[in-house]
Amino acid sequence: MKYYILLFLTAFMGVVSAQQKNDTVKVRVDSDKVALPFAHIDKDKVVGAIDVIDGKDLLHSSDYNVESILAGQAPGLIAFEGSGSPGLDNTWMKIRGLSRGGQDDHPLIVIDGIANRALSSIAIDEVESIQILKDATAKMLFGSKAANGVIMLTTKRGYNGKSKVSFYHEYGVKTPSRLPEYLNSAQYASLYNQARINDGLDPIYSAEDINNYANNPSVLYPNVNFYDELLKKSTSFQRFNAQLIGGDDRTKYFLNLGYIHEDGLENQGKNQKFDRFNIRGNLDYDVNKTVSMFLDLAGRMDVWDRADITNGAFFGALSSHRPNDYPLYAGAEGDKDNLGYSPRVDTNLLGELARSGYVNNKNYYAQTNLGIDFNLNSLVKGLSASGYVTFDVFNNIAIGKSLTYSRIRFDDPNDLSVTTRIGTDRLDGDEDRKGDNSTQNLGIVAKIDFERSWGDNDLLINLVGVNQTLTRKSTLDGPTTQQDDKSANIGARVNYTFKDKYTIEGSSSYMGSDKFTKENRWGLYGAGGFAWLISNEDFLKDSKSINYLKLKGSYGIMGYDRQGSGAFDYLLFRDFYQGSGSFRTGPQNSAAEFGWRAGQIGNPSLTFEESKELNLGIEARLFNNKIDLEVNYFNELRTGIPVVLRNALPDYTGELKPIGNFNEVSNKGVDLSIGYTDNIGNLNFSLRGNLIYSKSVNEVFDEINQYAHLNRTGQVTDAIWGWQADGLYQNDSDIASHGVTSSYGDIIPGDIKLVDITNDRGDNVIDQFDRKNIGNWFPRVNYSLNLNLEYKGLELYVLGQGTSGSDKLLNNSYYWNTGENKYSVQALGSATPGAVAGATSPRLTSLSESHSYRDSSYWLTSGDFFKIRTAELAYNFSERISNKFGATNFRLFVRGNDLLTISKIKDLDPESLNSGINNYPGFRTLSLGLKLTY
Repeated sequence: MKYYILLFLTAFMGVVSAQQKNDTVKVRVDSDKVALPFAHIDKDKVVGAIDVIDGKDLLHSSDYNVESILAGQAPGLIAFEGSGSPGLDNTWMKIRGLSRGGQDDHPLIVIDGIANRALSSIAIDEVESIQILKDATAKMLFGSKAANGVIMLTTKRGYNGKSKVSFYHEYGVKTPSRLPEYLNSAQYASLYNQARINDGLDPIYSAEDINNYANNPSVLYPNVNFYDELLKKSTSFQRFNAQLIGGDDRTKYFLNLGYIHEDGLENQGKNQKFDRFNIRGNLDYDVNKTVSMFLDLAGRMDVWDRADITNGAFFGALSSHRPNDYPLYAGAEGDKDNLGYSPRVDTNLLGELARSGYVNNKNYYAQTNLGIDFNLNSLVKGLSASGYVTFDVFNNIAIGKSLTYSRIRFDDPNDLSVTTRIGTDRLDGDEDRKGDNSTQNLGIVAKIDFERSWGDNDLLINLVGVNQTLTRKSTLDGPTTQQDDKSANIGARVNYTFKDKYTIEGSSSYMGSDKFTKENRWGLYGAGGFAWLISNEDFLKDSKSINYLKLKGSYGIMGYDRQGSGAFDYLLFRDFYQGSGSFRTGPQNSAAEFGWRAGQIGNPSLTFEESKELNLGIEARLFNNKIDLEVNYFNELRTGIPVVLRNALPDYTGELKPIGNFNEVSNKGVDLSIGYTDNIGNLNFSLRGNLIYSKSVNEVFDEINQYAHLNRTGQVTDAIWGWQADGLYQNDSDIASHGVTSSYGDIIPGDIKLVDITNDRGDNVIDQFDRKNIGNWFPRVNYSLNLNLEYKGLELYVLGQGTSGSDKLLNNSYYWNTGENKYSVQALGSATPGAVAGATSPRLTSLSESHSYRDSSYWLTSGDFFKIRTAELAYNFSERISNKFGATNFRLFVRGNDLLTISKIKDLDPESLNSGINNYPGFRTLSLGLKLTY
C-alpha cells in the first residue's frame, strides 16, 4: 500500500508542468456493427432489442468475477449479488424480469458462440464485449434454451497493428459491509427467561447465573462473541495481469495471463485461502485470400485451501451457537489444549476451524475453439462459409483429511475438576477424496453467410447449424453419470434493407430436443421484425436537433426445453416402476417376493414450452449527439410451462400424476437507457441512466382452491403469501374483542394480531385459509446511474444501482428469535404481556412453533435499496512521465466497491438478507493499483 502512495505522489509532482496527452474517457460511441448470434450487422439495420456492454466498462471494478460486475451495466439485465465467499460468485441474473414466473428463468450464457459455458470461466481482462439479447429476433438462432434471454460474451482478439504489452497489479482490502449483531450471555439469559415465562414455563437462569455471565464470565459461565473471536475485521486480495495483443495482415494474436489471491475472514485455525491462475490465447491466421483459421485455447485453475467445514456451515454455526453454549477453551487461562463443549450443539467452532482437518479443492477449466473460414467471393460475390469445433472440460477435485477432536464437559458446577472428555483427538490420518466431478462440453457449428448490396438494396442471409452435447460425471461414490444434455438447432436469418431507411428481417429455427418423444422432438419456430430509420427521411435530414431516429418492432415465437427446477427433465414421457417393499409366499412363508409400484406416469404428449414475444422500440440521438436514448416496450406470454398436473386431472386418475404443458405466465414492461455526453473546455463528462420496469402474472395456474383469495391465477408470480397483520394484541380484552383463536398456538398479549379473512365460515380460527397476497419479492423497477468525468488525464467513474417496488420478509433467524435459538439485538424490542406499547417485535417464545412467528405483513418491509456499486479515481500520466517507466501509458487508480448502501433495512444487506448468517457476508472494498502499457 505504501508503495502505491509513494509512487503516485512522486509521479504526480513531476506532472504539474507536463504537457498532458489528451487521452479522454468518453461515453462509448456505438460502432457500425452490432454482434448478433453468428453475425455482425450494421446498427442501423438491427430490428431487435440488444444491450451492448463494452469490455472496458468492466475494468473499473475491483471485483474479479464477471457476473457481479454486470449489475447496473445494461437496462435489460437484472443482477443481484449474493455472498462474498472467496473465489465464488453467487450472483443471480434475469433478463427483462421473471419470464417464467421466477422458476428457473435465468438467461442462457454463450461465450464465443458456444453455450453450456459459464461466465465464471472468464477473466474480466479477456472480455471484448457483452451483448444482452432480449427479443425473439436477437435470440432465435441460439435455439431452444434461449427463450429467457441470452448473455453473449466475446473475448478479445488480435488486430493488424503494432503490438501492445500491458501489466496490471491491484491490491485491496475487503471489509464486511454488514454483519448481524447478537446479544451477550447475560442479555440472552434474561430474555430467554422471559420467553419461558411468556409460555407459562419456569425460568431456567437464576439471578446469580445472569450476574456471573455479565460480571464474572468463566468456563462455567461463558460469554463468547463468536463473530469477534473467529472473524477478522477485514481481509485482503491482489490481482496481477499481463496481456499481449497485436498482429499483422496475416497473423493476429491475443494472449492474457492472470493471477488472483484472496484470503478468507477466518481468524483462528486454518484461514481460508483462494488462488486463481488463468491463461487465454486467441490466434487468427490467414492461410490465403480464401481460407483463414482460428484457434482459441483457454485454461484456468482455482484452488481453495480451508478447514474441513464449508462456508455455509461455518457461518451457520456463527449465527446459531449461543454466547453461553460453551467456552472456546475449557482449561485454565492460557490452556489452549482443551476445548469447551455444549450438549446442545455438540461441536466447538474453534475445533472445527483448527482441529477438524482440511480440504484442498481444485477446479480446472479448459476451453478450446478450432475453426476455419472460407471467403467464397470468387465463386459467388458476398458468399462465405465457416465452421468450428469446441471442446471444453471442467474438473473438480477435492482432497482432504477429516479429523476428530475432543471437548471437555463440566459435570459439577462446584468442582471444575469433575469433567468428562467428549470425543477423541485424532490429529493425523489419511487423505481421501471429498469431491470428484467432471463436465465435458462438445459443440459443432457450421454456417453459410451471404451479404450483398446493389443499388438501394442491402441483403444479408445467415444459415447456421449447431449441435451440442454436455456430459456430466461424478466418481466420488462410485461412477455415476447424468443424462447427457443434447441439443440441436438449424437456423436462418434474412435481413433486407431498402434505401438505408426500411429494414425487414425474418429468422427461424428448427429446434431439436431429446427430452420428448420422436413425434415431438422437433419444433419449427420463427420471428420477424422491422426497422424504420426515420432520420434518413428527407423531412429530417437537415434537422439540427434530431441526429438519429429509428423506430423498430419485432414479434416471434420460440420453443423452450431447458433442464432445471420447474422446467424439463429427461424421460418424462415414459412410465416407470420402482421397488416397494416385499411380501412372503410359499411353504411357511419362506419365499420373499418383491413388490413394485408406479414411480412415474409418463406423458408422451409433452412438448416444447413456447414463448410469444412482442417488442416495440425507439432509438434516438439528439442535439448534436449529446443525448442518446433507447426505449423498448416488451410483452411476453409463456405458454405450456410444464407442471405436475395435480389439479388439472381429476382425482379418480390416481394420486400419481404426470407432468404436462399447462401453466401460462405473462411478462410485460419497459426498459430504457438514456445518456448525456458533453464537454466544458478540457472537462469531458457523461451521465447515463438505465431503467427497467417489469411485472409477471400467472395467466393460467394448475390449482383448485376453496377460497378465491388463495388463487394464483391472475396474481403476480412474485407474490408473497402470508397473513394480514393488524399490530400486536395489547391486553387480554383486546384478544377477547378480536374474537379469534389460532391453530398455531395460544394467543397472549404481545402476539401479532392476524386478520381472520375467512370469518364467513363462522369458526373464528386463524389457519392456512387466511393467507393472501401481502406483497411482491421481485423489484418492479431496477435502475442504475453511471457518471464519467475526465480532466487532463484525471478520471472519475461512479456506478450506482438500485431497486424499487419490492418487499422483504424479515423471517430468517436474525429477526425470528424463537425456541432455543441464538438471540439477535432484534430481541431487545420484544413485547412482554405487561409492556406491549412501543414494542418493535412480538413477544418472545421458547417454543419452536408459535402464532406470531410465521409469514405475515407484520414482518414485511420495503426491499428497495440503492448502492454505489463501483467508484474509481484514476490518473493517466503524460507520455513524458510514462516514458520514465519505459511505458507508453502509465495509469494509477484507487477503487471502491459497495461503498454506500441506502435502504430501510439497516442491520443486514437488503440485497441478500442471509449474507453473514448462513454464508459469507458481502464486502466493502478499497484498492490501489497501476497499469503500464508498452
